[in-house]
Amino acid sequence: MNNQNTKKVLLVMSVVMLFSLTACKDKGKNHYKNYVKSLIAINYLGAGDDYKDTGASKQDAEALYESNMEYFADQIISYYNVTLSDASTMRDEYVKLAKNIYSKVNYSVSAPYQNGDTYFVDVTIYPIDIFNQTYDDVYNYVSDFNTGVQNGDYNSYTLEQYETEFSTGLLNILNTAYIDVKYADPVTITVEIIEDGNSFYISDADFQAIDAAMIAAGKPANPEE
Repeated sequence: MNNQNTKKVLLVMSVVMLFSLTACKDKGKNHYKNYVKSLIAINYLGAGDDYKDTGASKQDAEALYESNMEYFADQIISYYNVTLSDASTMRDEYVKLAKNIYSKVNYSVSAPYQNGDTYFVDVTIYPIDIFNQTYDDVYNYVSDFNTGVQNGDYNSYTLEQYETEFSTGLLNILNTAYIDVKYADPVTITVEIIEDGNSFYISDADFQAIDAAMIAAGKPANPEE
């Protein structure tokens, strides 16, 4: 295949879809803490037994987790400017990477406390810093790959072979880094418990704040074309 485009890493990283669930108010105020912990767990770690504290069924919790991981995988693909329409079998590898990265979520939830008639919990998050952690390695890899493109190293490749080659090297870097992932400075999010009769939940805005803190924003790696 001739005239492959050189690779560029995009600037914007948007993270997972956001899902908050409604729980029943029947286990005392400490259930607020368990609810928030479980809500985070099923969104980023999988259902386990945590769905029981969120008001979701296990099937719904599992589907939620899989959807989030697929969404995050697509964001990684977009971030690194990968064209998987030409190598669709690689998408599963990015979903595995998404699960690997989120297996390292690091957070804690405080005991609930009251201000007036409203309860709050504090969520302390150590943002996963894998995109900055791997910046130099990815930058150098993309730069070397682009040099290979310019030298014609991939002229005999099909589009699928070309994108698979690029993805494999990128995935190797990230899958190695997640094992000993680094974290940015902790961020604390104050979450309001919204009571509604015999049920309660947290707002989309609060969950978006939690989500935004889970992964540190990465710098773009854009070698000169």
